Amino acid sequence: MKMVYYADTVTQIYTGARPEPDGYQLKSNESFDNPSGLQVPPKLTATGWVAATDEEHKAYLEAQQKKFLAENPQFAQPSQPVDDKGDKALNLLGQQLAKVQAQQATLADSVNALGQMVAKAQAPKQA
Repeated sequence: MKMVYYADTVTQIYTGARPEPDGYQLKSNESFDNPSGLQVPPKLTATGWVAATDEEHKAYLEAQQKKFLAENPQFAQPSQPVDDKGDKALNLLGQQLAKVQAQQATLADSVNALGQMVAKAQAPKQA
């Protein structure tokens, strides 16, 4: 078995591979050479596979992206704003914590003042 790598008959751009028996005779748009590792889309020439130029590569990627978005419109929509309910809840929790801390400080001051009043009331009176 040998792998045959084939190209589109019109554009000569790589389109796939398939296994064939050892005695297989190649067609004009086929090669036993593996085009993997070449910048996509590689093209088949009379001397073998040739990597795409940077411009061809960029155009190919853009075309693939457009095709993907056409087939998967849910990805073409602008992303929804991030759900900020968690942020709002965290902010409210922080505000509540700040209020509780302020109330705790007031309560501590009140307990201190009450303690001082009790200490004065229990202190022996001096003549």
